[in-house]
Amino acid sequence: MVPVLTASTPEKNSDDPLITGFPNLVTWFRSHGGVIDDRITIGYEPGSAIRGMIATAPIPSGTILIQTPGNLVLSVPSDNQCKMIKEIIKEISIGTQSKWYEYFRFDDSSGSRVPTQWDKSSRAVNELQGLPPTGNTHNHIEWYTSNCMGGVEVDELNMKALMMFLSRAADIGLIPMYDLMNHHNGKINTELVRTSDRGLNVVASADIAANSPIYNTYARGGMESSVDVFNTYGFIEDYPQLWRWDSDELVQLLKEDKDHAQRRYGLSNSDANLEPSDRLHIEPNTNHYEVLVISPTLAALFPTKQLVKILGNGQQSLEDWQTQINVHHANLRSSHVNALHDSALAILNEVPTTIEQDTKLLSDENRRLENEKKMGRIDQNKGDAIQAIEFRLVFKKGLQLAVDVAEREKFLVDTEEL
Repeated sequence: MVPVLTASTPEKNSDDPLITGFPNLVTWFRSHGGVIDDRITIGYEPGSAIRGMIATAPIPSGTILIQTPGNLVLSVPSDNQCKMIKEIIKEISIGTQSKWYEYFRFDDSSGSRVPTQWDKSSRAVNELQGLPPTGNTHNHIEWYTSNCMGGVEVDELNMKALMMFLSRAADIGLIPMYDLMNHHNGKINTELVRTSDRGLNVVASADIAANSPIYNTYARGGMESSVDVFNTYGFIEDYPQLWRWDSDELVQLLKEDKDHAQRRYGLSNSDANLEPSDRLHIEPNTNHYEVLVISPTLAALFPTKQLVKILGNGQQSLEDWQTQINVHHANLRSSHVNALHDSALAILNEVPTTIEQDTKLLSDENRRLENEKKMGRIDQNKGDAIQAIEFRLVFKKGLQLAVDVAEREKFLVDTEEL
């Protein structure tokens, strides 16, 4: 059992300022009308070095965990993202005069490392080996420079504000305390409720055991893939993962079959007239190649909207996933299963290293980096490269599982064209 920190009793031996400083943040939050359950703290997730929001005691479903009033939400009247970042810069610049000074002191956004911060000429981009998000790794900084800075180079303050916006902002702005929850699409145990004063309540959507993480989602309902999550937040999702990619073959297939998204599932004319809510179980999530990976051995090819809707909206057992995926695969067209199989296999054959080689390379690189750290040498570019290798390895595992599942499923689907 990993020891956790209550708001009043900091962990004695911790030198992590985001653990020892949490009681001060709680005091500030409550002094401005915020409410946070006494059974919540910041600690390390069991069995890991991942810092996050933890329950110190059992919390029953339905409990209001956090209430952030509207006056503590840092926002702008419109949904203009450039204005939002400028507002963050303004509040940071006035220091102790800002209502959010203690909140900013607790921020660790600059400690994160996301692809948009990679040196474009460094090894990290090449280590993606052409896999997504290759070509889009710097889209956030390029968007900000072009749309908000008028082409002027981003300085340290602007980068700090941009990183805070990317890693912590919700659609209504920066929401203190809510934004300390970590992401998980399979173990999510919270739901969000807007309040009349433009604030936000976080409610337990399931019973939360003592010493368990309290999770939010950054990609609810399959709108963003695991590639998008990595590109924006810099981490690789735990299961479930949604891997998405395109290929020249897919583009051609879409050209030849204008009704590809519908015909893939064999919709009849009567099916086409179904109400939107009734079509979720037959509509594909996107027109891209996709594989929804639930575990190292369980995955759904071309997942439907109904399947991905579960992501970030609740918890489901492996047995329930297996049952739903079996039904889903029984309705797939053989031609599309084969197309996805061939595309994933082609990618795996084209990249210069195998899964086995990447596994060994990653181990060697991490060992060398740890040795260098012990000698006081910190090479950020090497850290970025390792980050890229970790990502491509997990992506390749998803592609390989898609190949394996397709080879099993193609014998079960209807091979006749509809």
